[in-house]
Formats: sequence, C-alpha cells, structure tokens
Amino acid sequence: MTLPVLSDEDIDALAALTADLDFTDAERRAVLLEGGTRDVNAAPGSGKTTVLAAKLLLLARKWPDDRRGICVLSHTNVAREEIQKRLAGTPDGSRLLAYPHFIGTIHAFVNQFLALPFLRSEGLEVDVIDDEVFANRAIGMAMRKAPLRGWAANNDGVKPMVGGLVFRGSGLELVSEGGKLPKPDSKSYPLLHDIKLELTAKGVFRYADMFAFAEALLKKSPALRGRLSKRFPLVFIDEMQDTSWAQEDLLNRLFDDTVTVQRLGDLNQRILGSDEGAANLTFPRAPALTISTSKRFGPLIAAAVSGVRVGGAAVVGTSADVHPPMLLTYATARVGEVLNLFGQKVLERFSDEQLGSGSVRALCARKQGDAKEEPGRSLIDYWPGYGGDVKSSGSRSERFWALLASPRLTASAASTLVDRAVDAKRAVLLVLRAAGSEHVSTVRDGPQLLRRLQEAGQDTAHVRLLCRTLALQGTLGASKASRLEVPGLFYQALKGLLPSALSFADFAKLSVFEEPEDAPEVELEQRHCRVEHGGRQVQVEIGSIASMKGETHLATLVLESFGWRPRRFDLELALPVLAGVEARDARMTDHQLALFRNLYVGMSRPTSFLCISANESRVREDVKRGLAAQGWVVERLG
Repeated sequence: MTLPVLSDEDIDALAALTADLDFTDAERRAVLLEGGTRDVNAAPGSGKTTVLAAKLLLLARKWPDDRRGICVLSHTNVAREEIQKRLAGTPDGSRLLAYPHFIGTIHAFVNQFLALPFLRSEGLEVDVIDDEVFANRAIGMAMRKAPLRGWAANNDGVKPMVGGLVFRGSGLELVSEGGKLPKPDSKSYPLLHDIKLELTAKGVFRYADMFAFAEALLKKSPALRGRLSKRFPLVFIDEMQDTSWAQEDLLNRLFDDTVTVQRLGDLNQRILGSDEGAANLTFPRAPALTISTSKRFGPLIAAAVSGVRVGGAAVVGTSADVHPPMLLTYATARVGEVLNLFGQKVLERFSDEQLGSGSVRALCARKQGDAKEEPGRSLIDYWPGYGGDVKSSGSRSERFWALLASPRLTASAASTLVDRAVDAKRAVLLVLRAAGSEHVSTVRDGPQLLRRLQEAGQDTAHVRLLCRTLALQGTLGASKASRLEVPGLFYQALKGLLPSALSFADFAKLSVFEEPEDAPEVELEQRHCRVEHGGRQVQVEIGSIASMKGETHLATLVLESFGWRPRRFDLELALPVLAGVEARDARMTDHQLALFRNLYVGMSRPTSFLCISANESRVREDVKRGLAAQGWVVERLG
C-alpha cells in the first residue's frame, strides 16, 4: 500500500481545521511532512501529542483504504483522549476512531490483538488486570500457607516477591517483579507456582503477564506478524521514552519492515519504564527530528528545566515569563510547613480568577521511605497523612465504596462520565458476586456485565437504570447517611438476579456493604492541602512525579527526595548544576541520572510559577548565590 504524502498545502489547510494551533515553525512542519520511519524527540510543553493529532487529521483526509488502517499507540489514556478529542471534531478525523484504525494504549493493543486471543485459545478468561489487586490476592494466599507465612515473618522481601509473581517470555517462565524467586527445586517454589496458577485460573493478572501471553501467541502463530503488518501499514508510538525494553522488543516483532513507524517522545522524561534491558533501548534513533521549543513556559523555567536534562538539546521557552523560579529552603524542624508556605506564595502571585484557570500541585519523586537521613526524604515527610493511613484492602477496583465515590479519588484529572459508568458496573458486579448470584458466574469484569446478562436472556432495564444513577450521582456513599440508603437502592434494582431465598435483611448485611475503615472523603483529603492566607485560599494537590507526568499546572512545587538506589538526595545532586557552579559529572550512574530525569519531569509542569524546596542543610551558599544570579528568588523557612 502507498501511504498518503503530506505537502505544505496540506499544512496550510490546518489553519481552517485547527484554528487554535500554529504549525508555521520549521521544526513542527518537518514532523508533519515526514513520511518515512523516523523518531521525534520533543521538549516538554512542545505540543508533541497535538502535532501528532494534527498529522492524523491530515492523513485521515487522504487515507485510501477501508480495510487497512493507522495504528496509534500511547502509554497514557491522557494522550489517547487528547488525540481522540481532536479527531472527533471533524468528519474526516472521526473516521480514524473506528475500524480499520486503532488508537489506544500499548497495553490495550497487546490485550486486544494478542493476549486476550491467546487466553481464550487456552480456555482462560480475565477478571482483572491490576498489579495491586494481584499482589493483595497473592500475598493473602501465601499467608495461608504455613511455610510461606513463616518465611515472610523472618524476611521482609518475601511479600513483595510473592506480590510480584509474573509470567515472562513466550515460555511463560515464572519470575517476580518484586524480588528473586527461590530455586525450582526448593520447597517453597512449588507453593509460589501454585499461587500463580490458581490466580491465572481465576483470571487475575499483572499488567506484565499480558506481554508474556502476547509473546506466547506470536510463537504459536508466527504468521500473525504479517497479518498485523498488513492491517497497519502506518504506526505511531507516542511517549516512546517510557517504553521498556521488553515492550520495545515486542513491538519490533509485531511489525515487519513494510510498516512505517514513527516514534515520538522525550528521552529526558524516561521515568516509567523498567530498568531491565535499558541499555538496549533505541529511542531516539538518529537521525531524529527535534521539537526544541516549549509553548508551556518562558525562558526562566526553560533554563531551569534544561539544567537538569540528561541529554539532547536545551529546551527553549517561547511563552512569556510570569514569575521567576523560587528555591525555598527549610530547617529540619519545619519540614511540615513547606506546603503551607508554598500555598501562601501562590496566593500572593495569582488572583482567584487565575487560580480558577489552572491547577496547583506539589510533587515528589518518592511517596514514602524510611531512610535514616534528615527529612526531605519523601512525601510523607512533608504531608504525613499522604496515603499512608488508609487501610484499604485491594485497589480501587476491589473497593465498593471507593467505586461509588466518583470522581476518581486521586483527583489527578477530572473524572469523565465514561470512567464513572465503568466504576458503576464494577460496583454492581461486586454486589451480585457477594450475593451469590448465579447470573454473574462467568462475568469477569464490569464492562461485560450488561452484555452477558442480555445474552442469558435477562431483563437489564433495572440494572441499566441503577448504573446510570450511580454514574450520574457520582458521590453516592461519600457520607455515612447516604451509605445507609445504598443497600435498598441495589436490592430494588437487582432482586430479579438475586437468589430467591435472600431477604433484604440478609442482603443489607453482605460484606460488600460494610462500613469502610476510612470514608472516601478522607482518602481524598489525604491528597490535598488547603492553604488560607490573606482571607483567600488555594488547594494544593499532592502526589508523586510519576502520577502527574504529562500534566500542565499553573504552579508547581517540586519537593526534594532521597533516591533509594543511588542513596543520594536528588536536589542535593542537581542544585550545583542548576546554579552553574558545577558541571554534571559525566561518570554518573544511571540511577543518579534517574534522579535528574524525575526532576526534569517535575520542573517542566508549570506554566507560570516553579518552586523547588530542599533542606537547608543540603544547600550550599555558593548554590544560593548562583541561582540568585540567574534570576531565582531564594527564601528560607527558618
């Protein structure tokens, strides 16, 4: 198949299709016009995903085949949704949202085209694919086995090892993402193997299991590569820097040399991929195209971000500077006041109208840790309630009351109606399972619920109405009073699917309705710090750098953290480089460079105000002078 060729005239036509975008600069035009296999290394805030969406719009207008399509893979649903939103705005673009095209995450692609077909061929189905759910189930099973329970009592590494049990490779070798397994001839290995097989039979998997099943299918059906290559002659991969070597290796084997592959990413933002095999990663492959200009922030923040990059060209900020960056140092005894002071600085700089137009975030590379160092080690030092005291069993997909309390409790992005509908169906499924309903014995997850009930000849009208009510209300169950009404609501809607002998009194006593140890609103508050100052207030959302990757903020606070493997504080290592008083050591280990990549991601989030904070005991005077000379504001919380 001959792929469509884009021209300067096509790019000029974008002005009518996307009036809010500007592609007149040479770097972005080169990316749009590129028709061959090529990598694109793009600065944070460069609009990389938007450029990709614009290119897809142009290709959609010229796409000649109704059986062969474009495949767009991303690591995040945020990027996928941005692309889909752009395409849905035009008749031509909306064609790419349906067969024969595919737009979704790498995991979704692997699941749909490889892993799930393999599992079905083996007579297996999926209940849930979730690392946390798997870990909790596996550890629970292990602690019911006396040998493993005794081993865990004397070795802190046993539970993470059990929770990380995963298949690897086409031979489905049992390994662990949480530690090294005992030898196969040991007494404990068969117990671990049995746990993995039992959870496999129940349809409970880790994310990485899906890639092993994909490899197994490729080995079983080698002709699949040719079929996928014919179906998708053009492939785009977004956020390529976060692709692990295992994923890249699999992608290389999915598509042959007849396929044009364009990969987009930022090598400095590689913080999510596995370290295993990292030396084999090829992104960005020369000669790569570059988008070096960022429209997110101005020159001062761009210079700060460039100061912690590990490679590539310096970032150029093309927006106007709003406020100079700030270094906030603190005495050890006052580490708990840092978030409050940051909130005050934000209120001093922005009006209520400005605060309403953008988010305010505080980020840290580590959530928690017990290093014997001065505070500033993890989020827990700055905000002790962060996630640490919520005693929940399993992930959100296993917790009935959390599913009902939409928007999503992490609140890192607005919950969509689609998200809430998925949560509602999962909540209904959990109740039917708890009640022992025979009608859901083969239903593996919420999205299957209504279809399976219909296929079984059941009337789903009341179930649909219940799901709609749950999705629209969103905060049902957030208070104790509303939780008392929930069993009755479910009983009325579901009684046709419940065992005939189950009375309402017994139904209301089901474990699924038990009062949560921590109300959902408590979990939400653990991730927010409300700061009042001068009669006004601002809410600062708190989270890990990884959890907020890809976001854009009005103001961002980057908190120092202690790197577990390099045994160094990230800002202690980076501040002399940022201040221009030292050059980055060319002999740094990859674990040390990982600290810089985390800082790069965190510091590149804000449009208007960047603040970084470190313990004063780890900030030298020459560093403070160097930053001040570059236009930074340096303040101390004594």
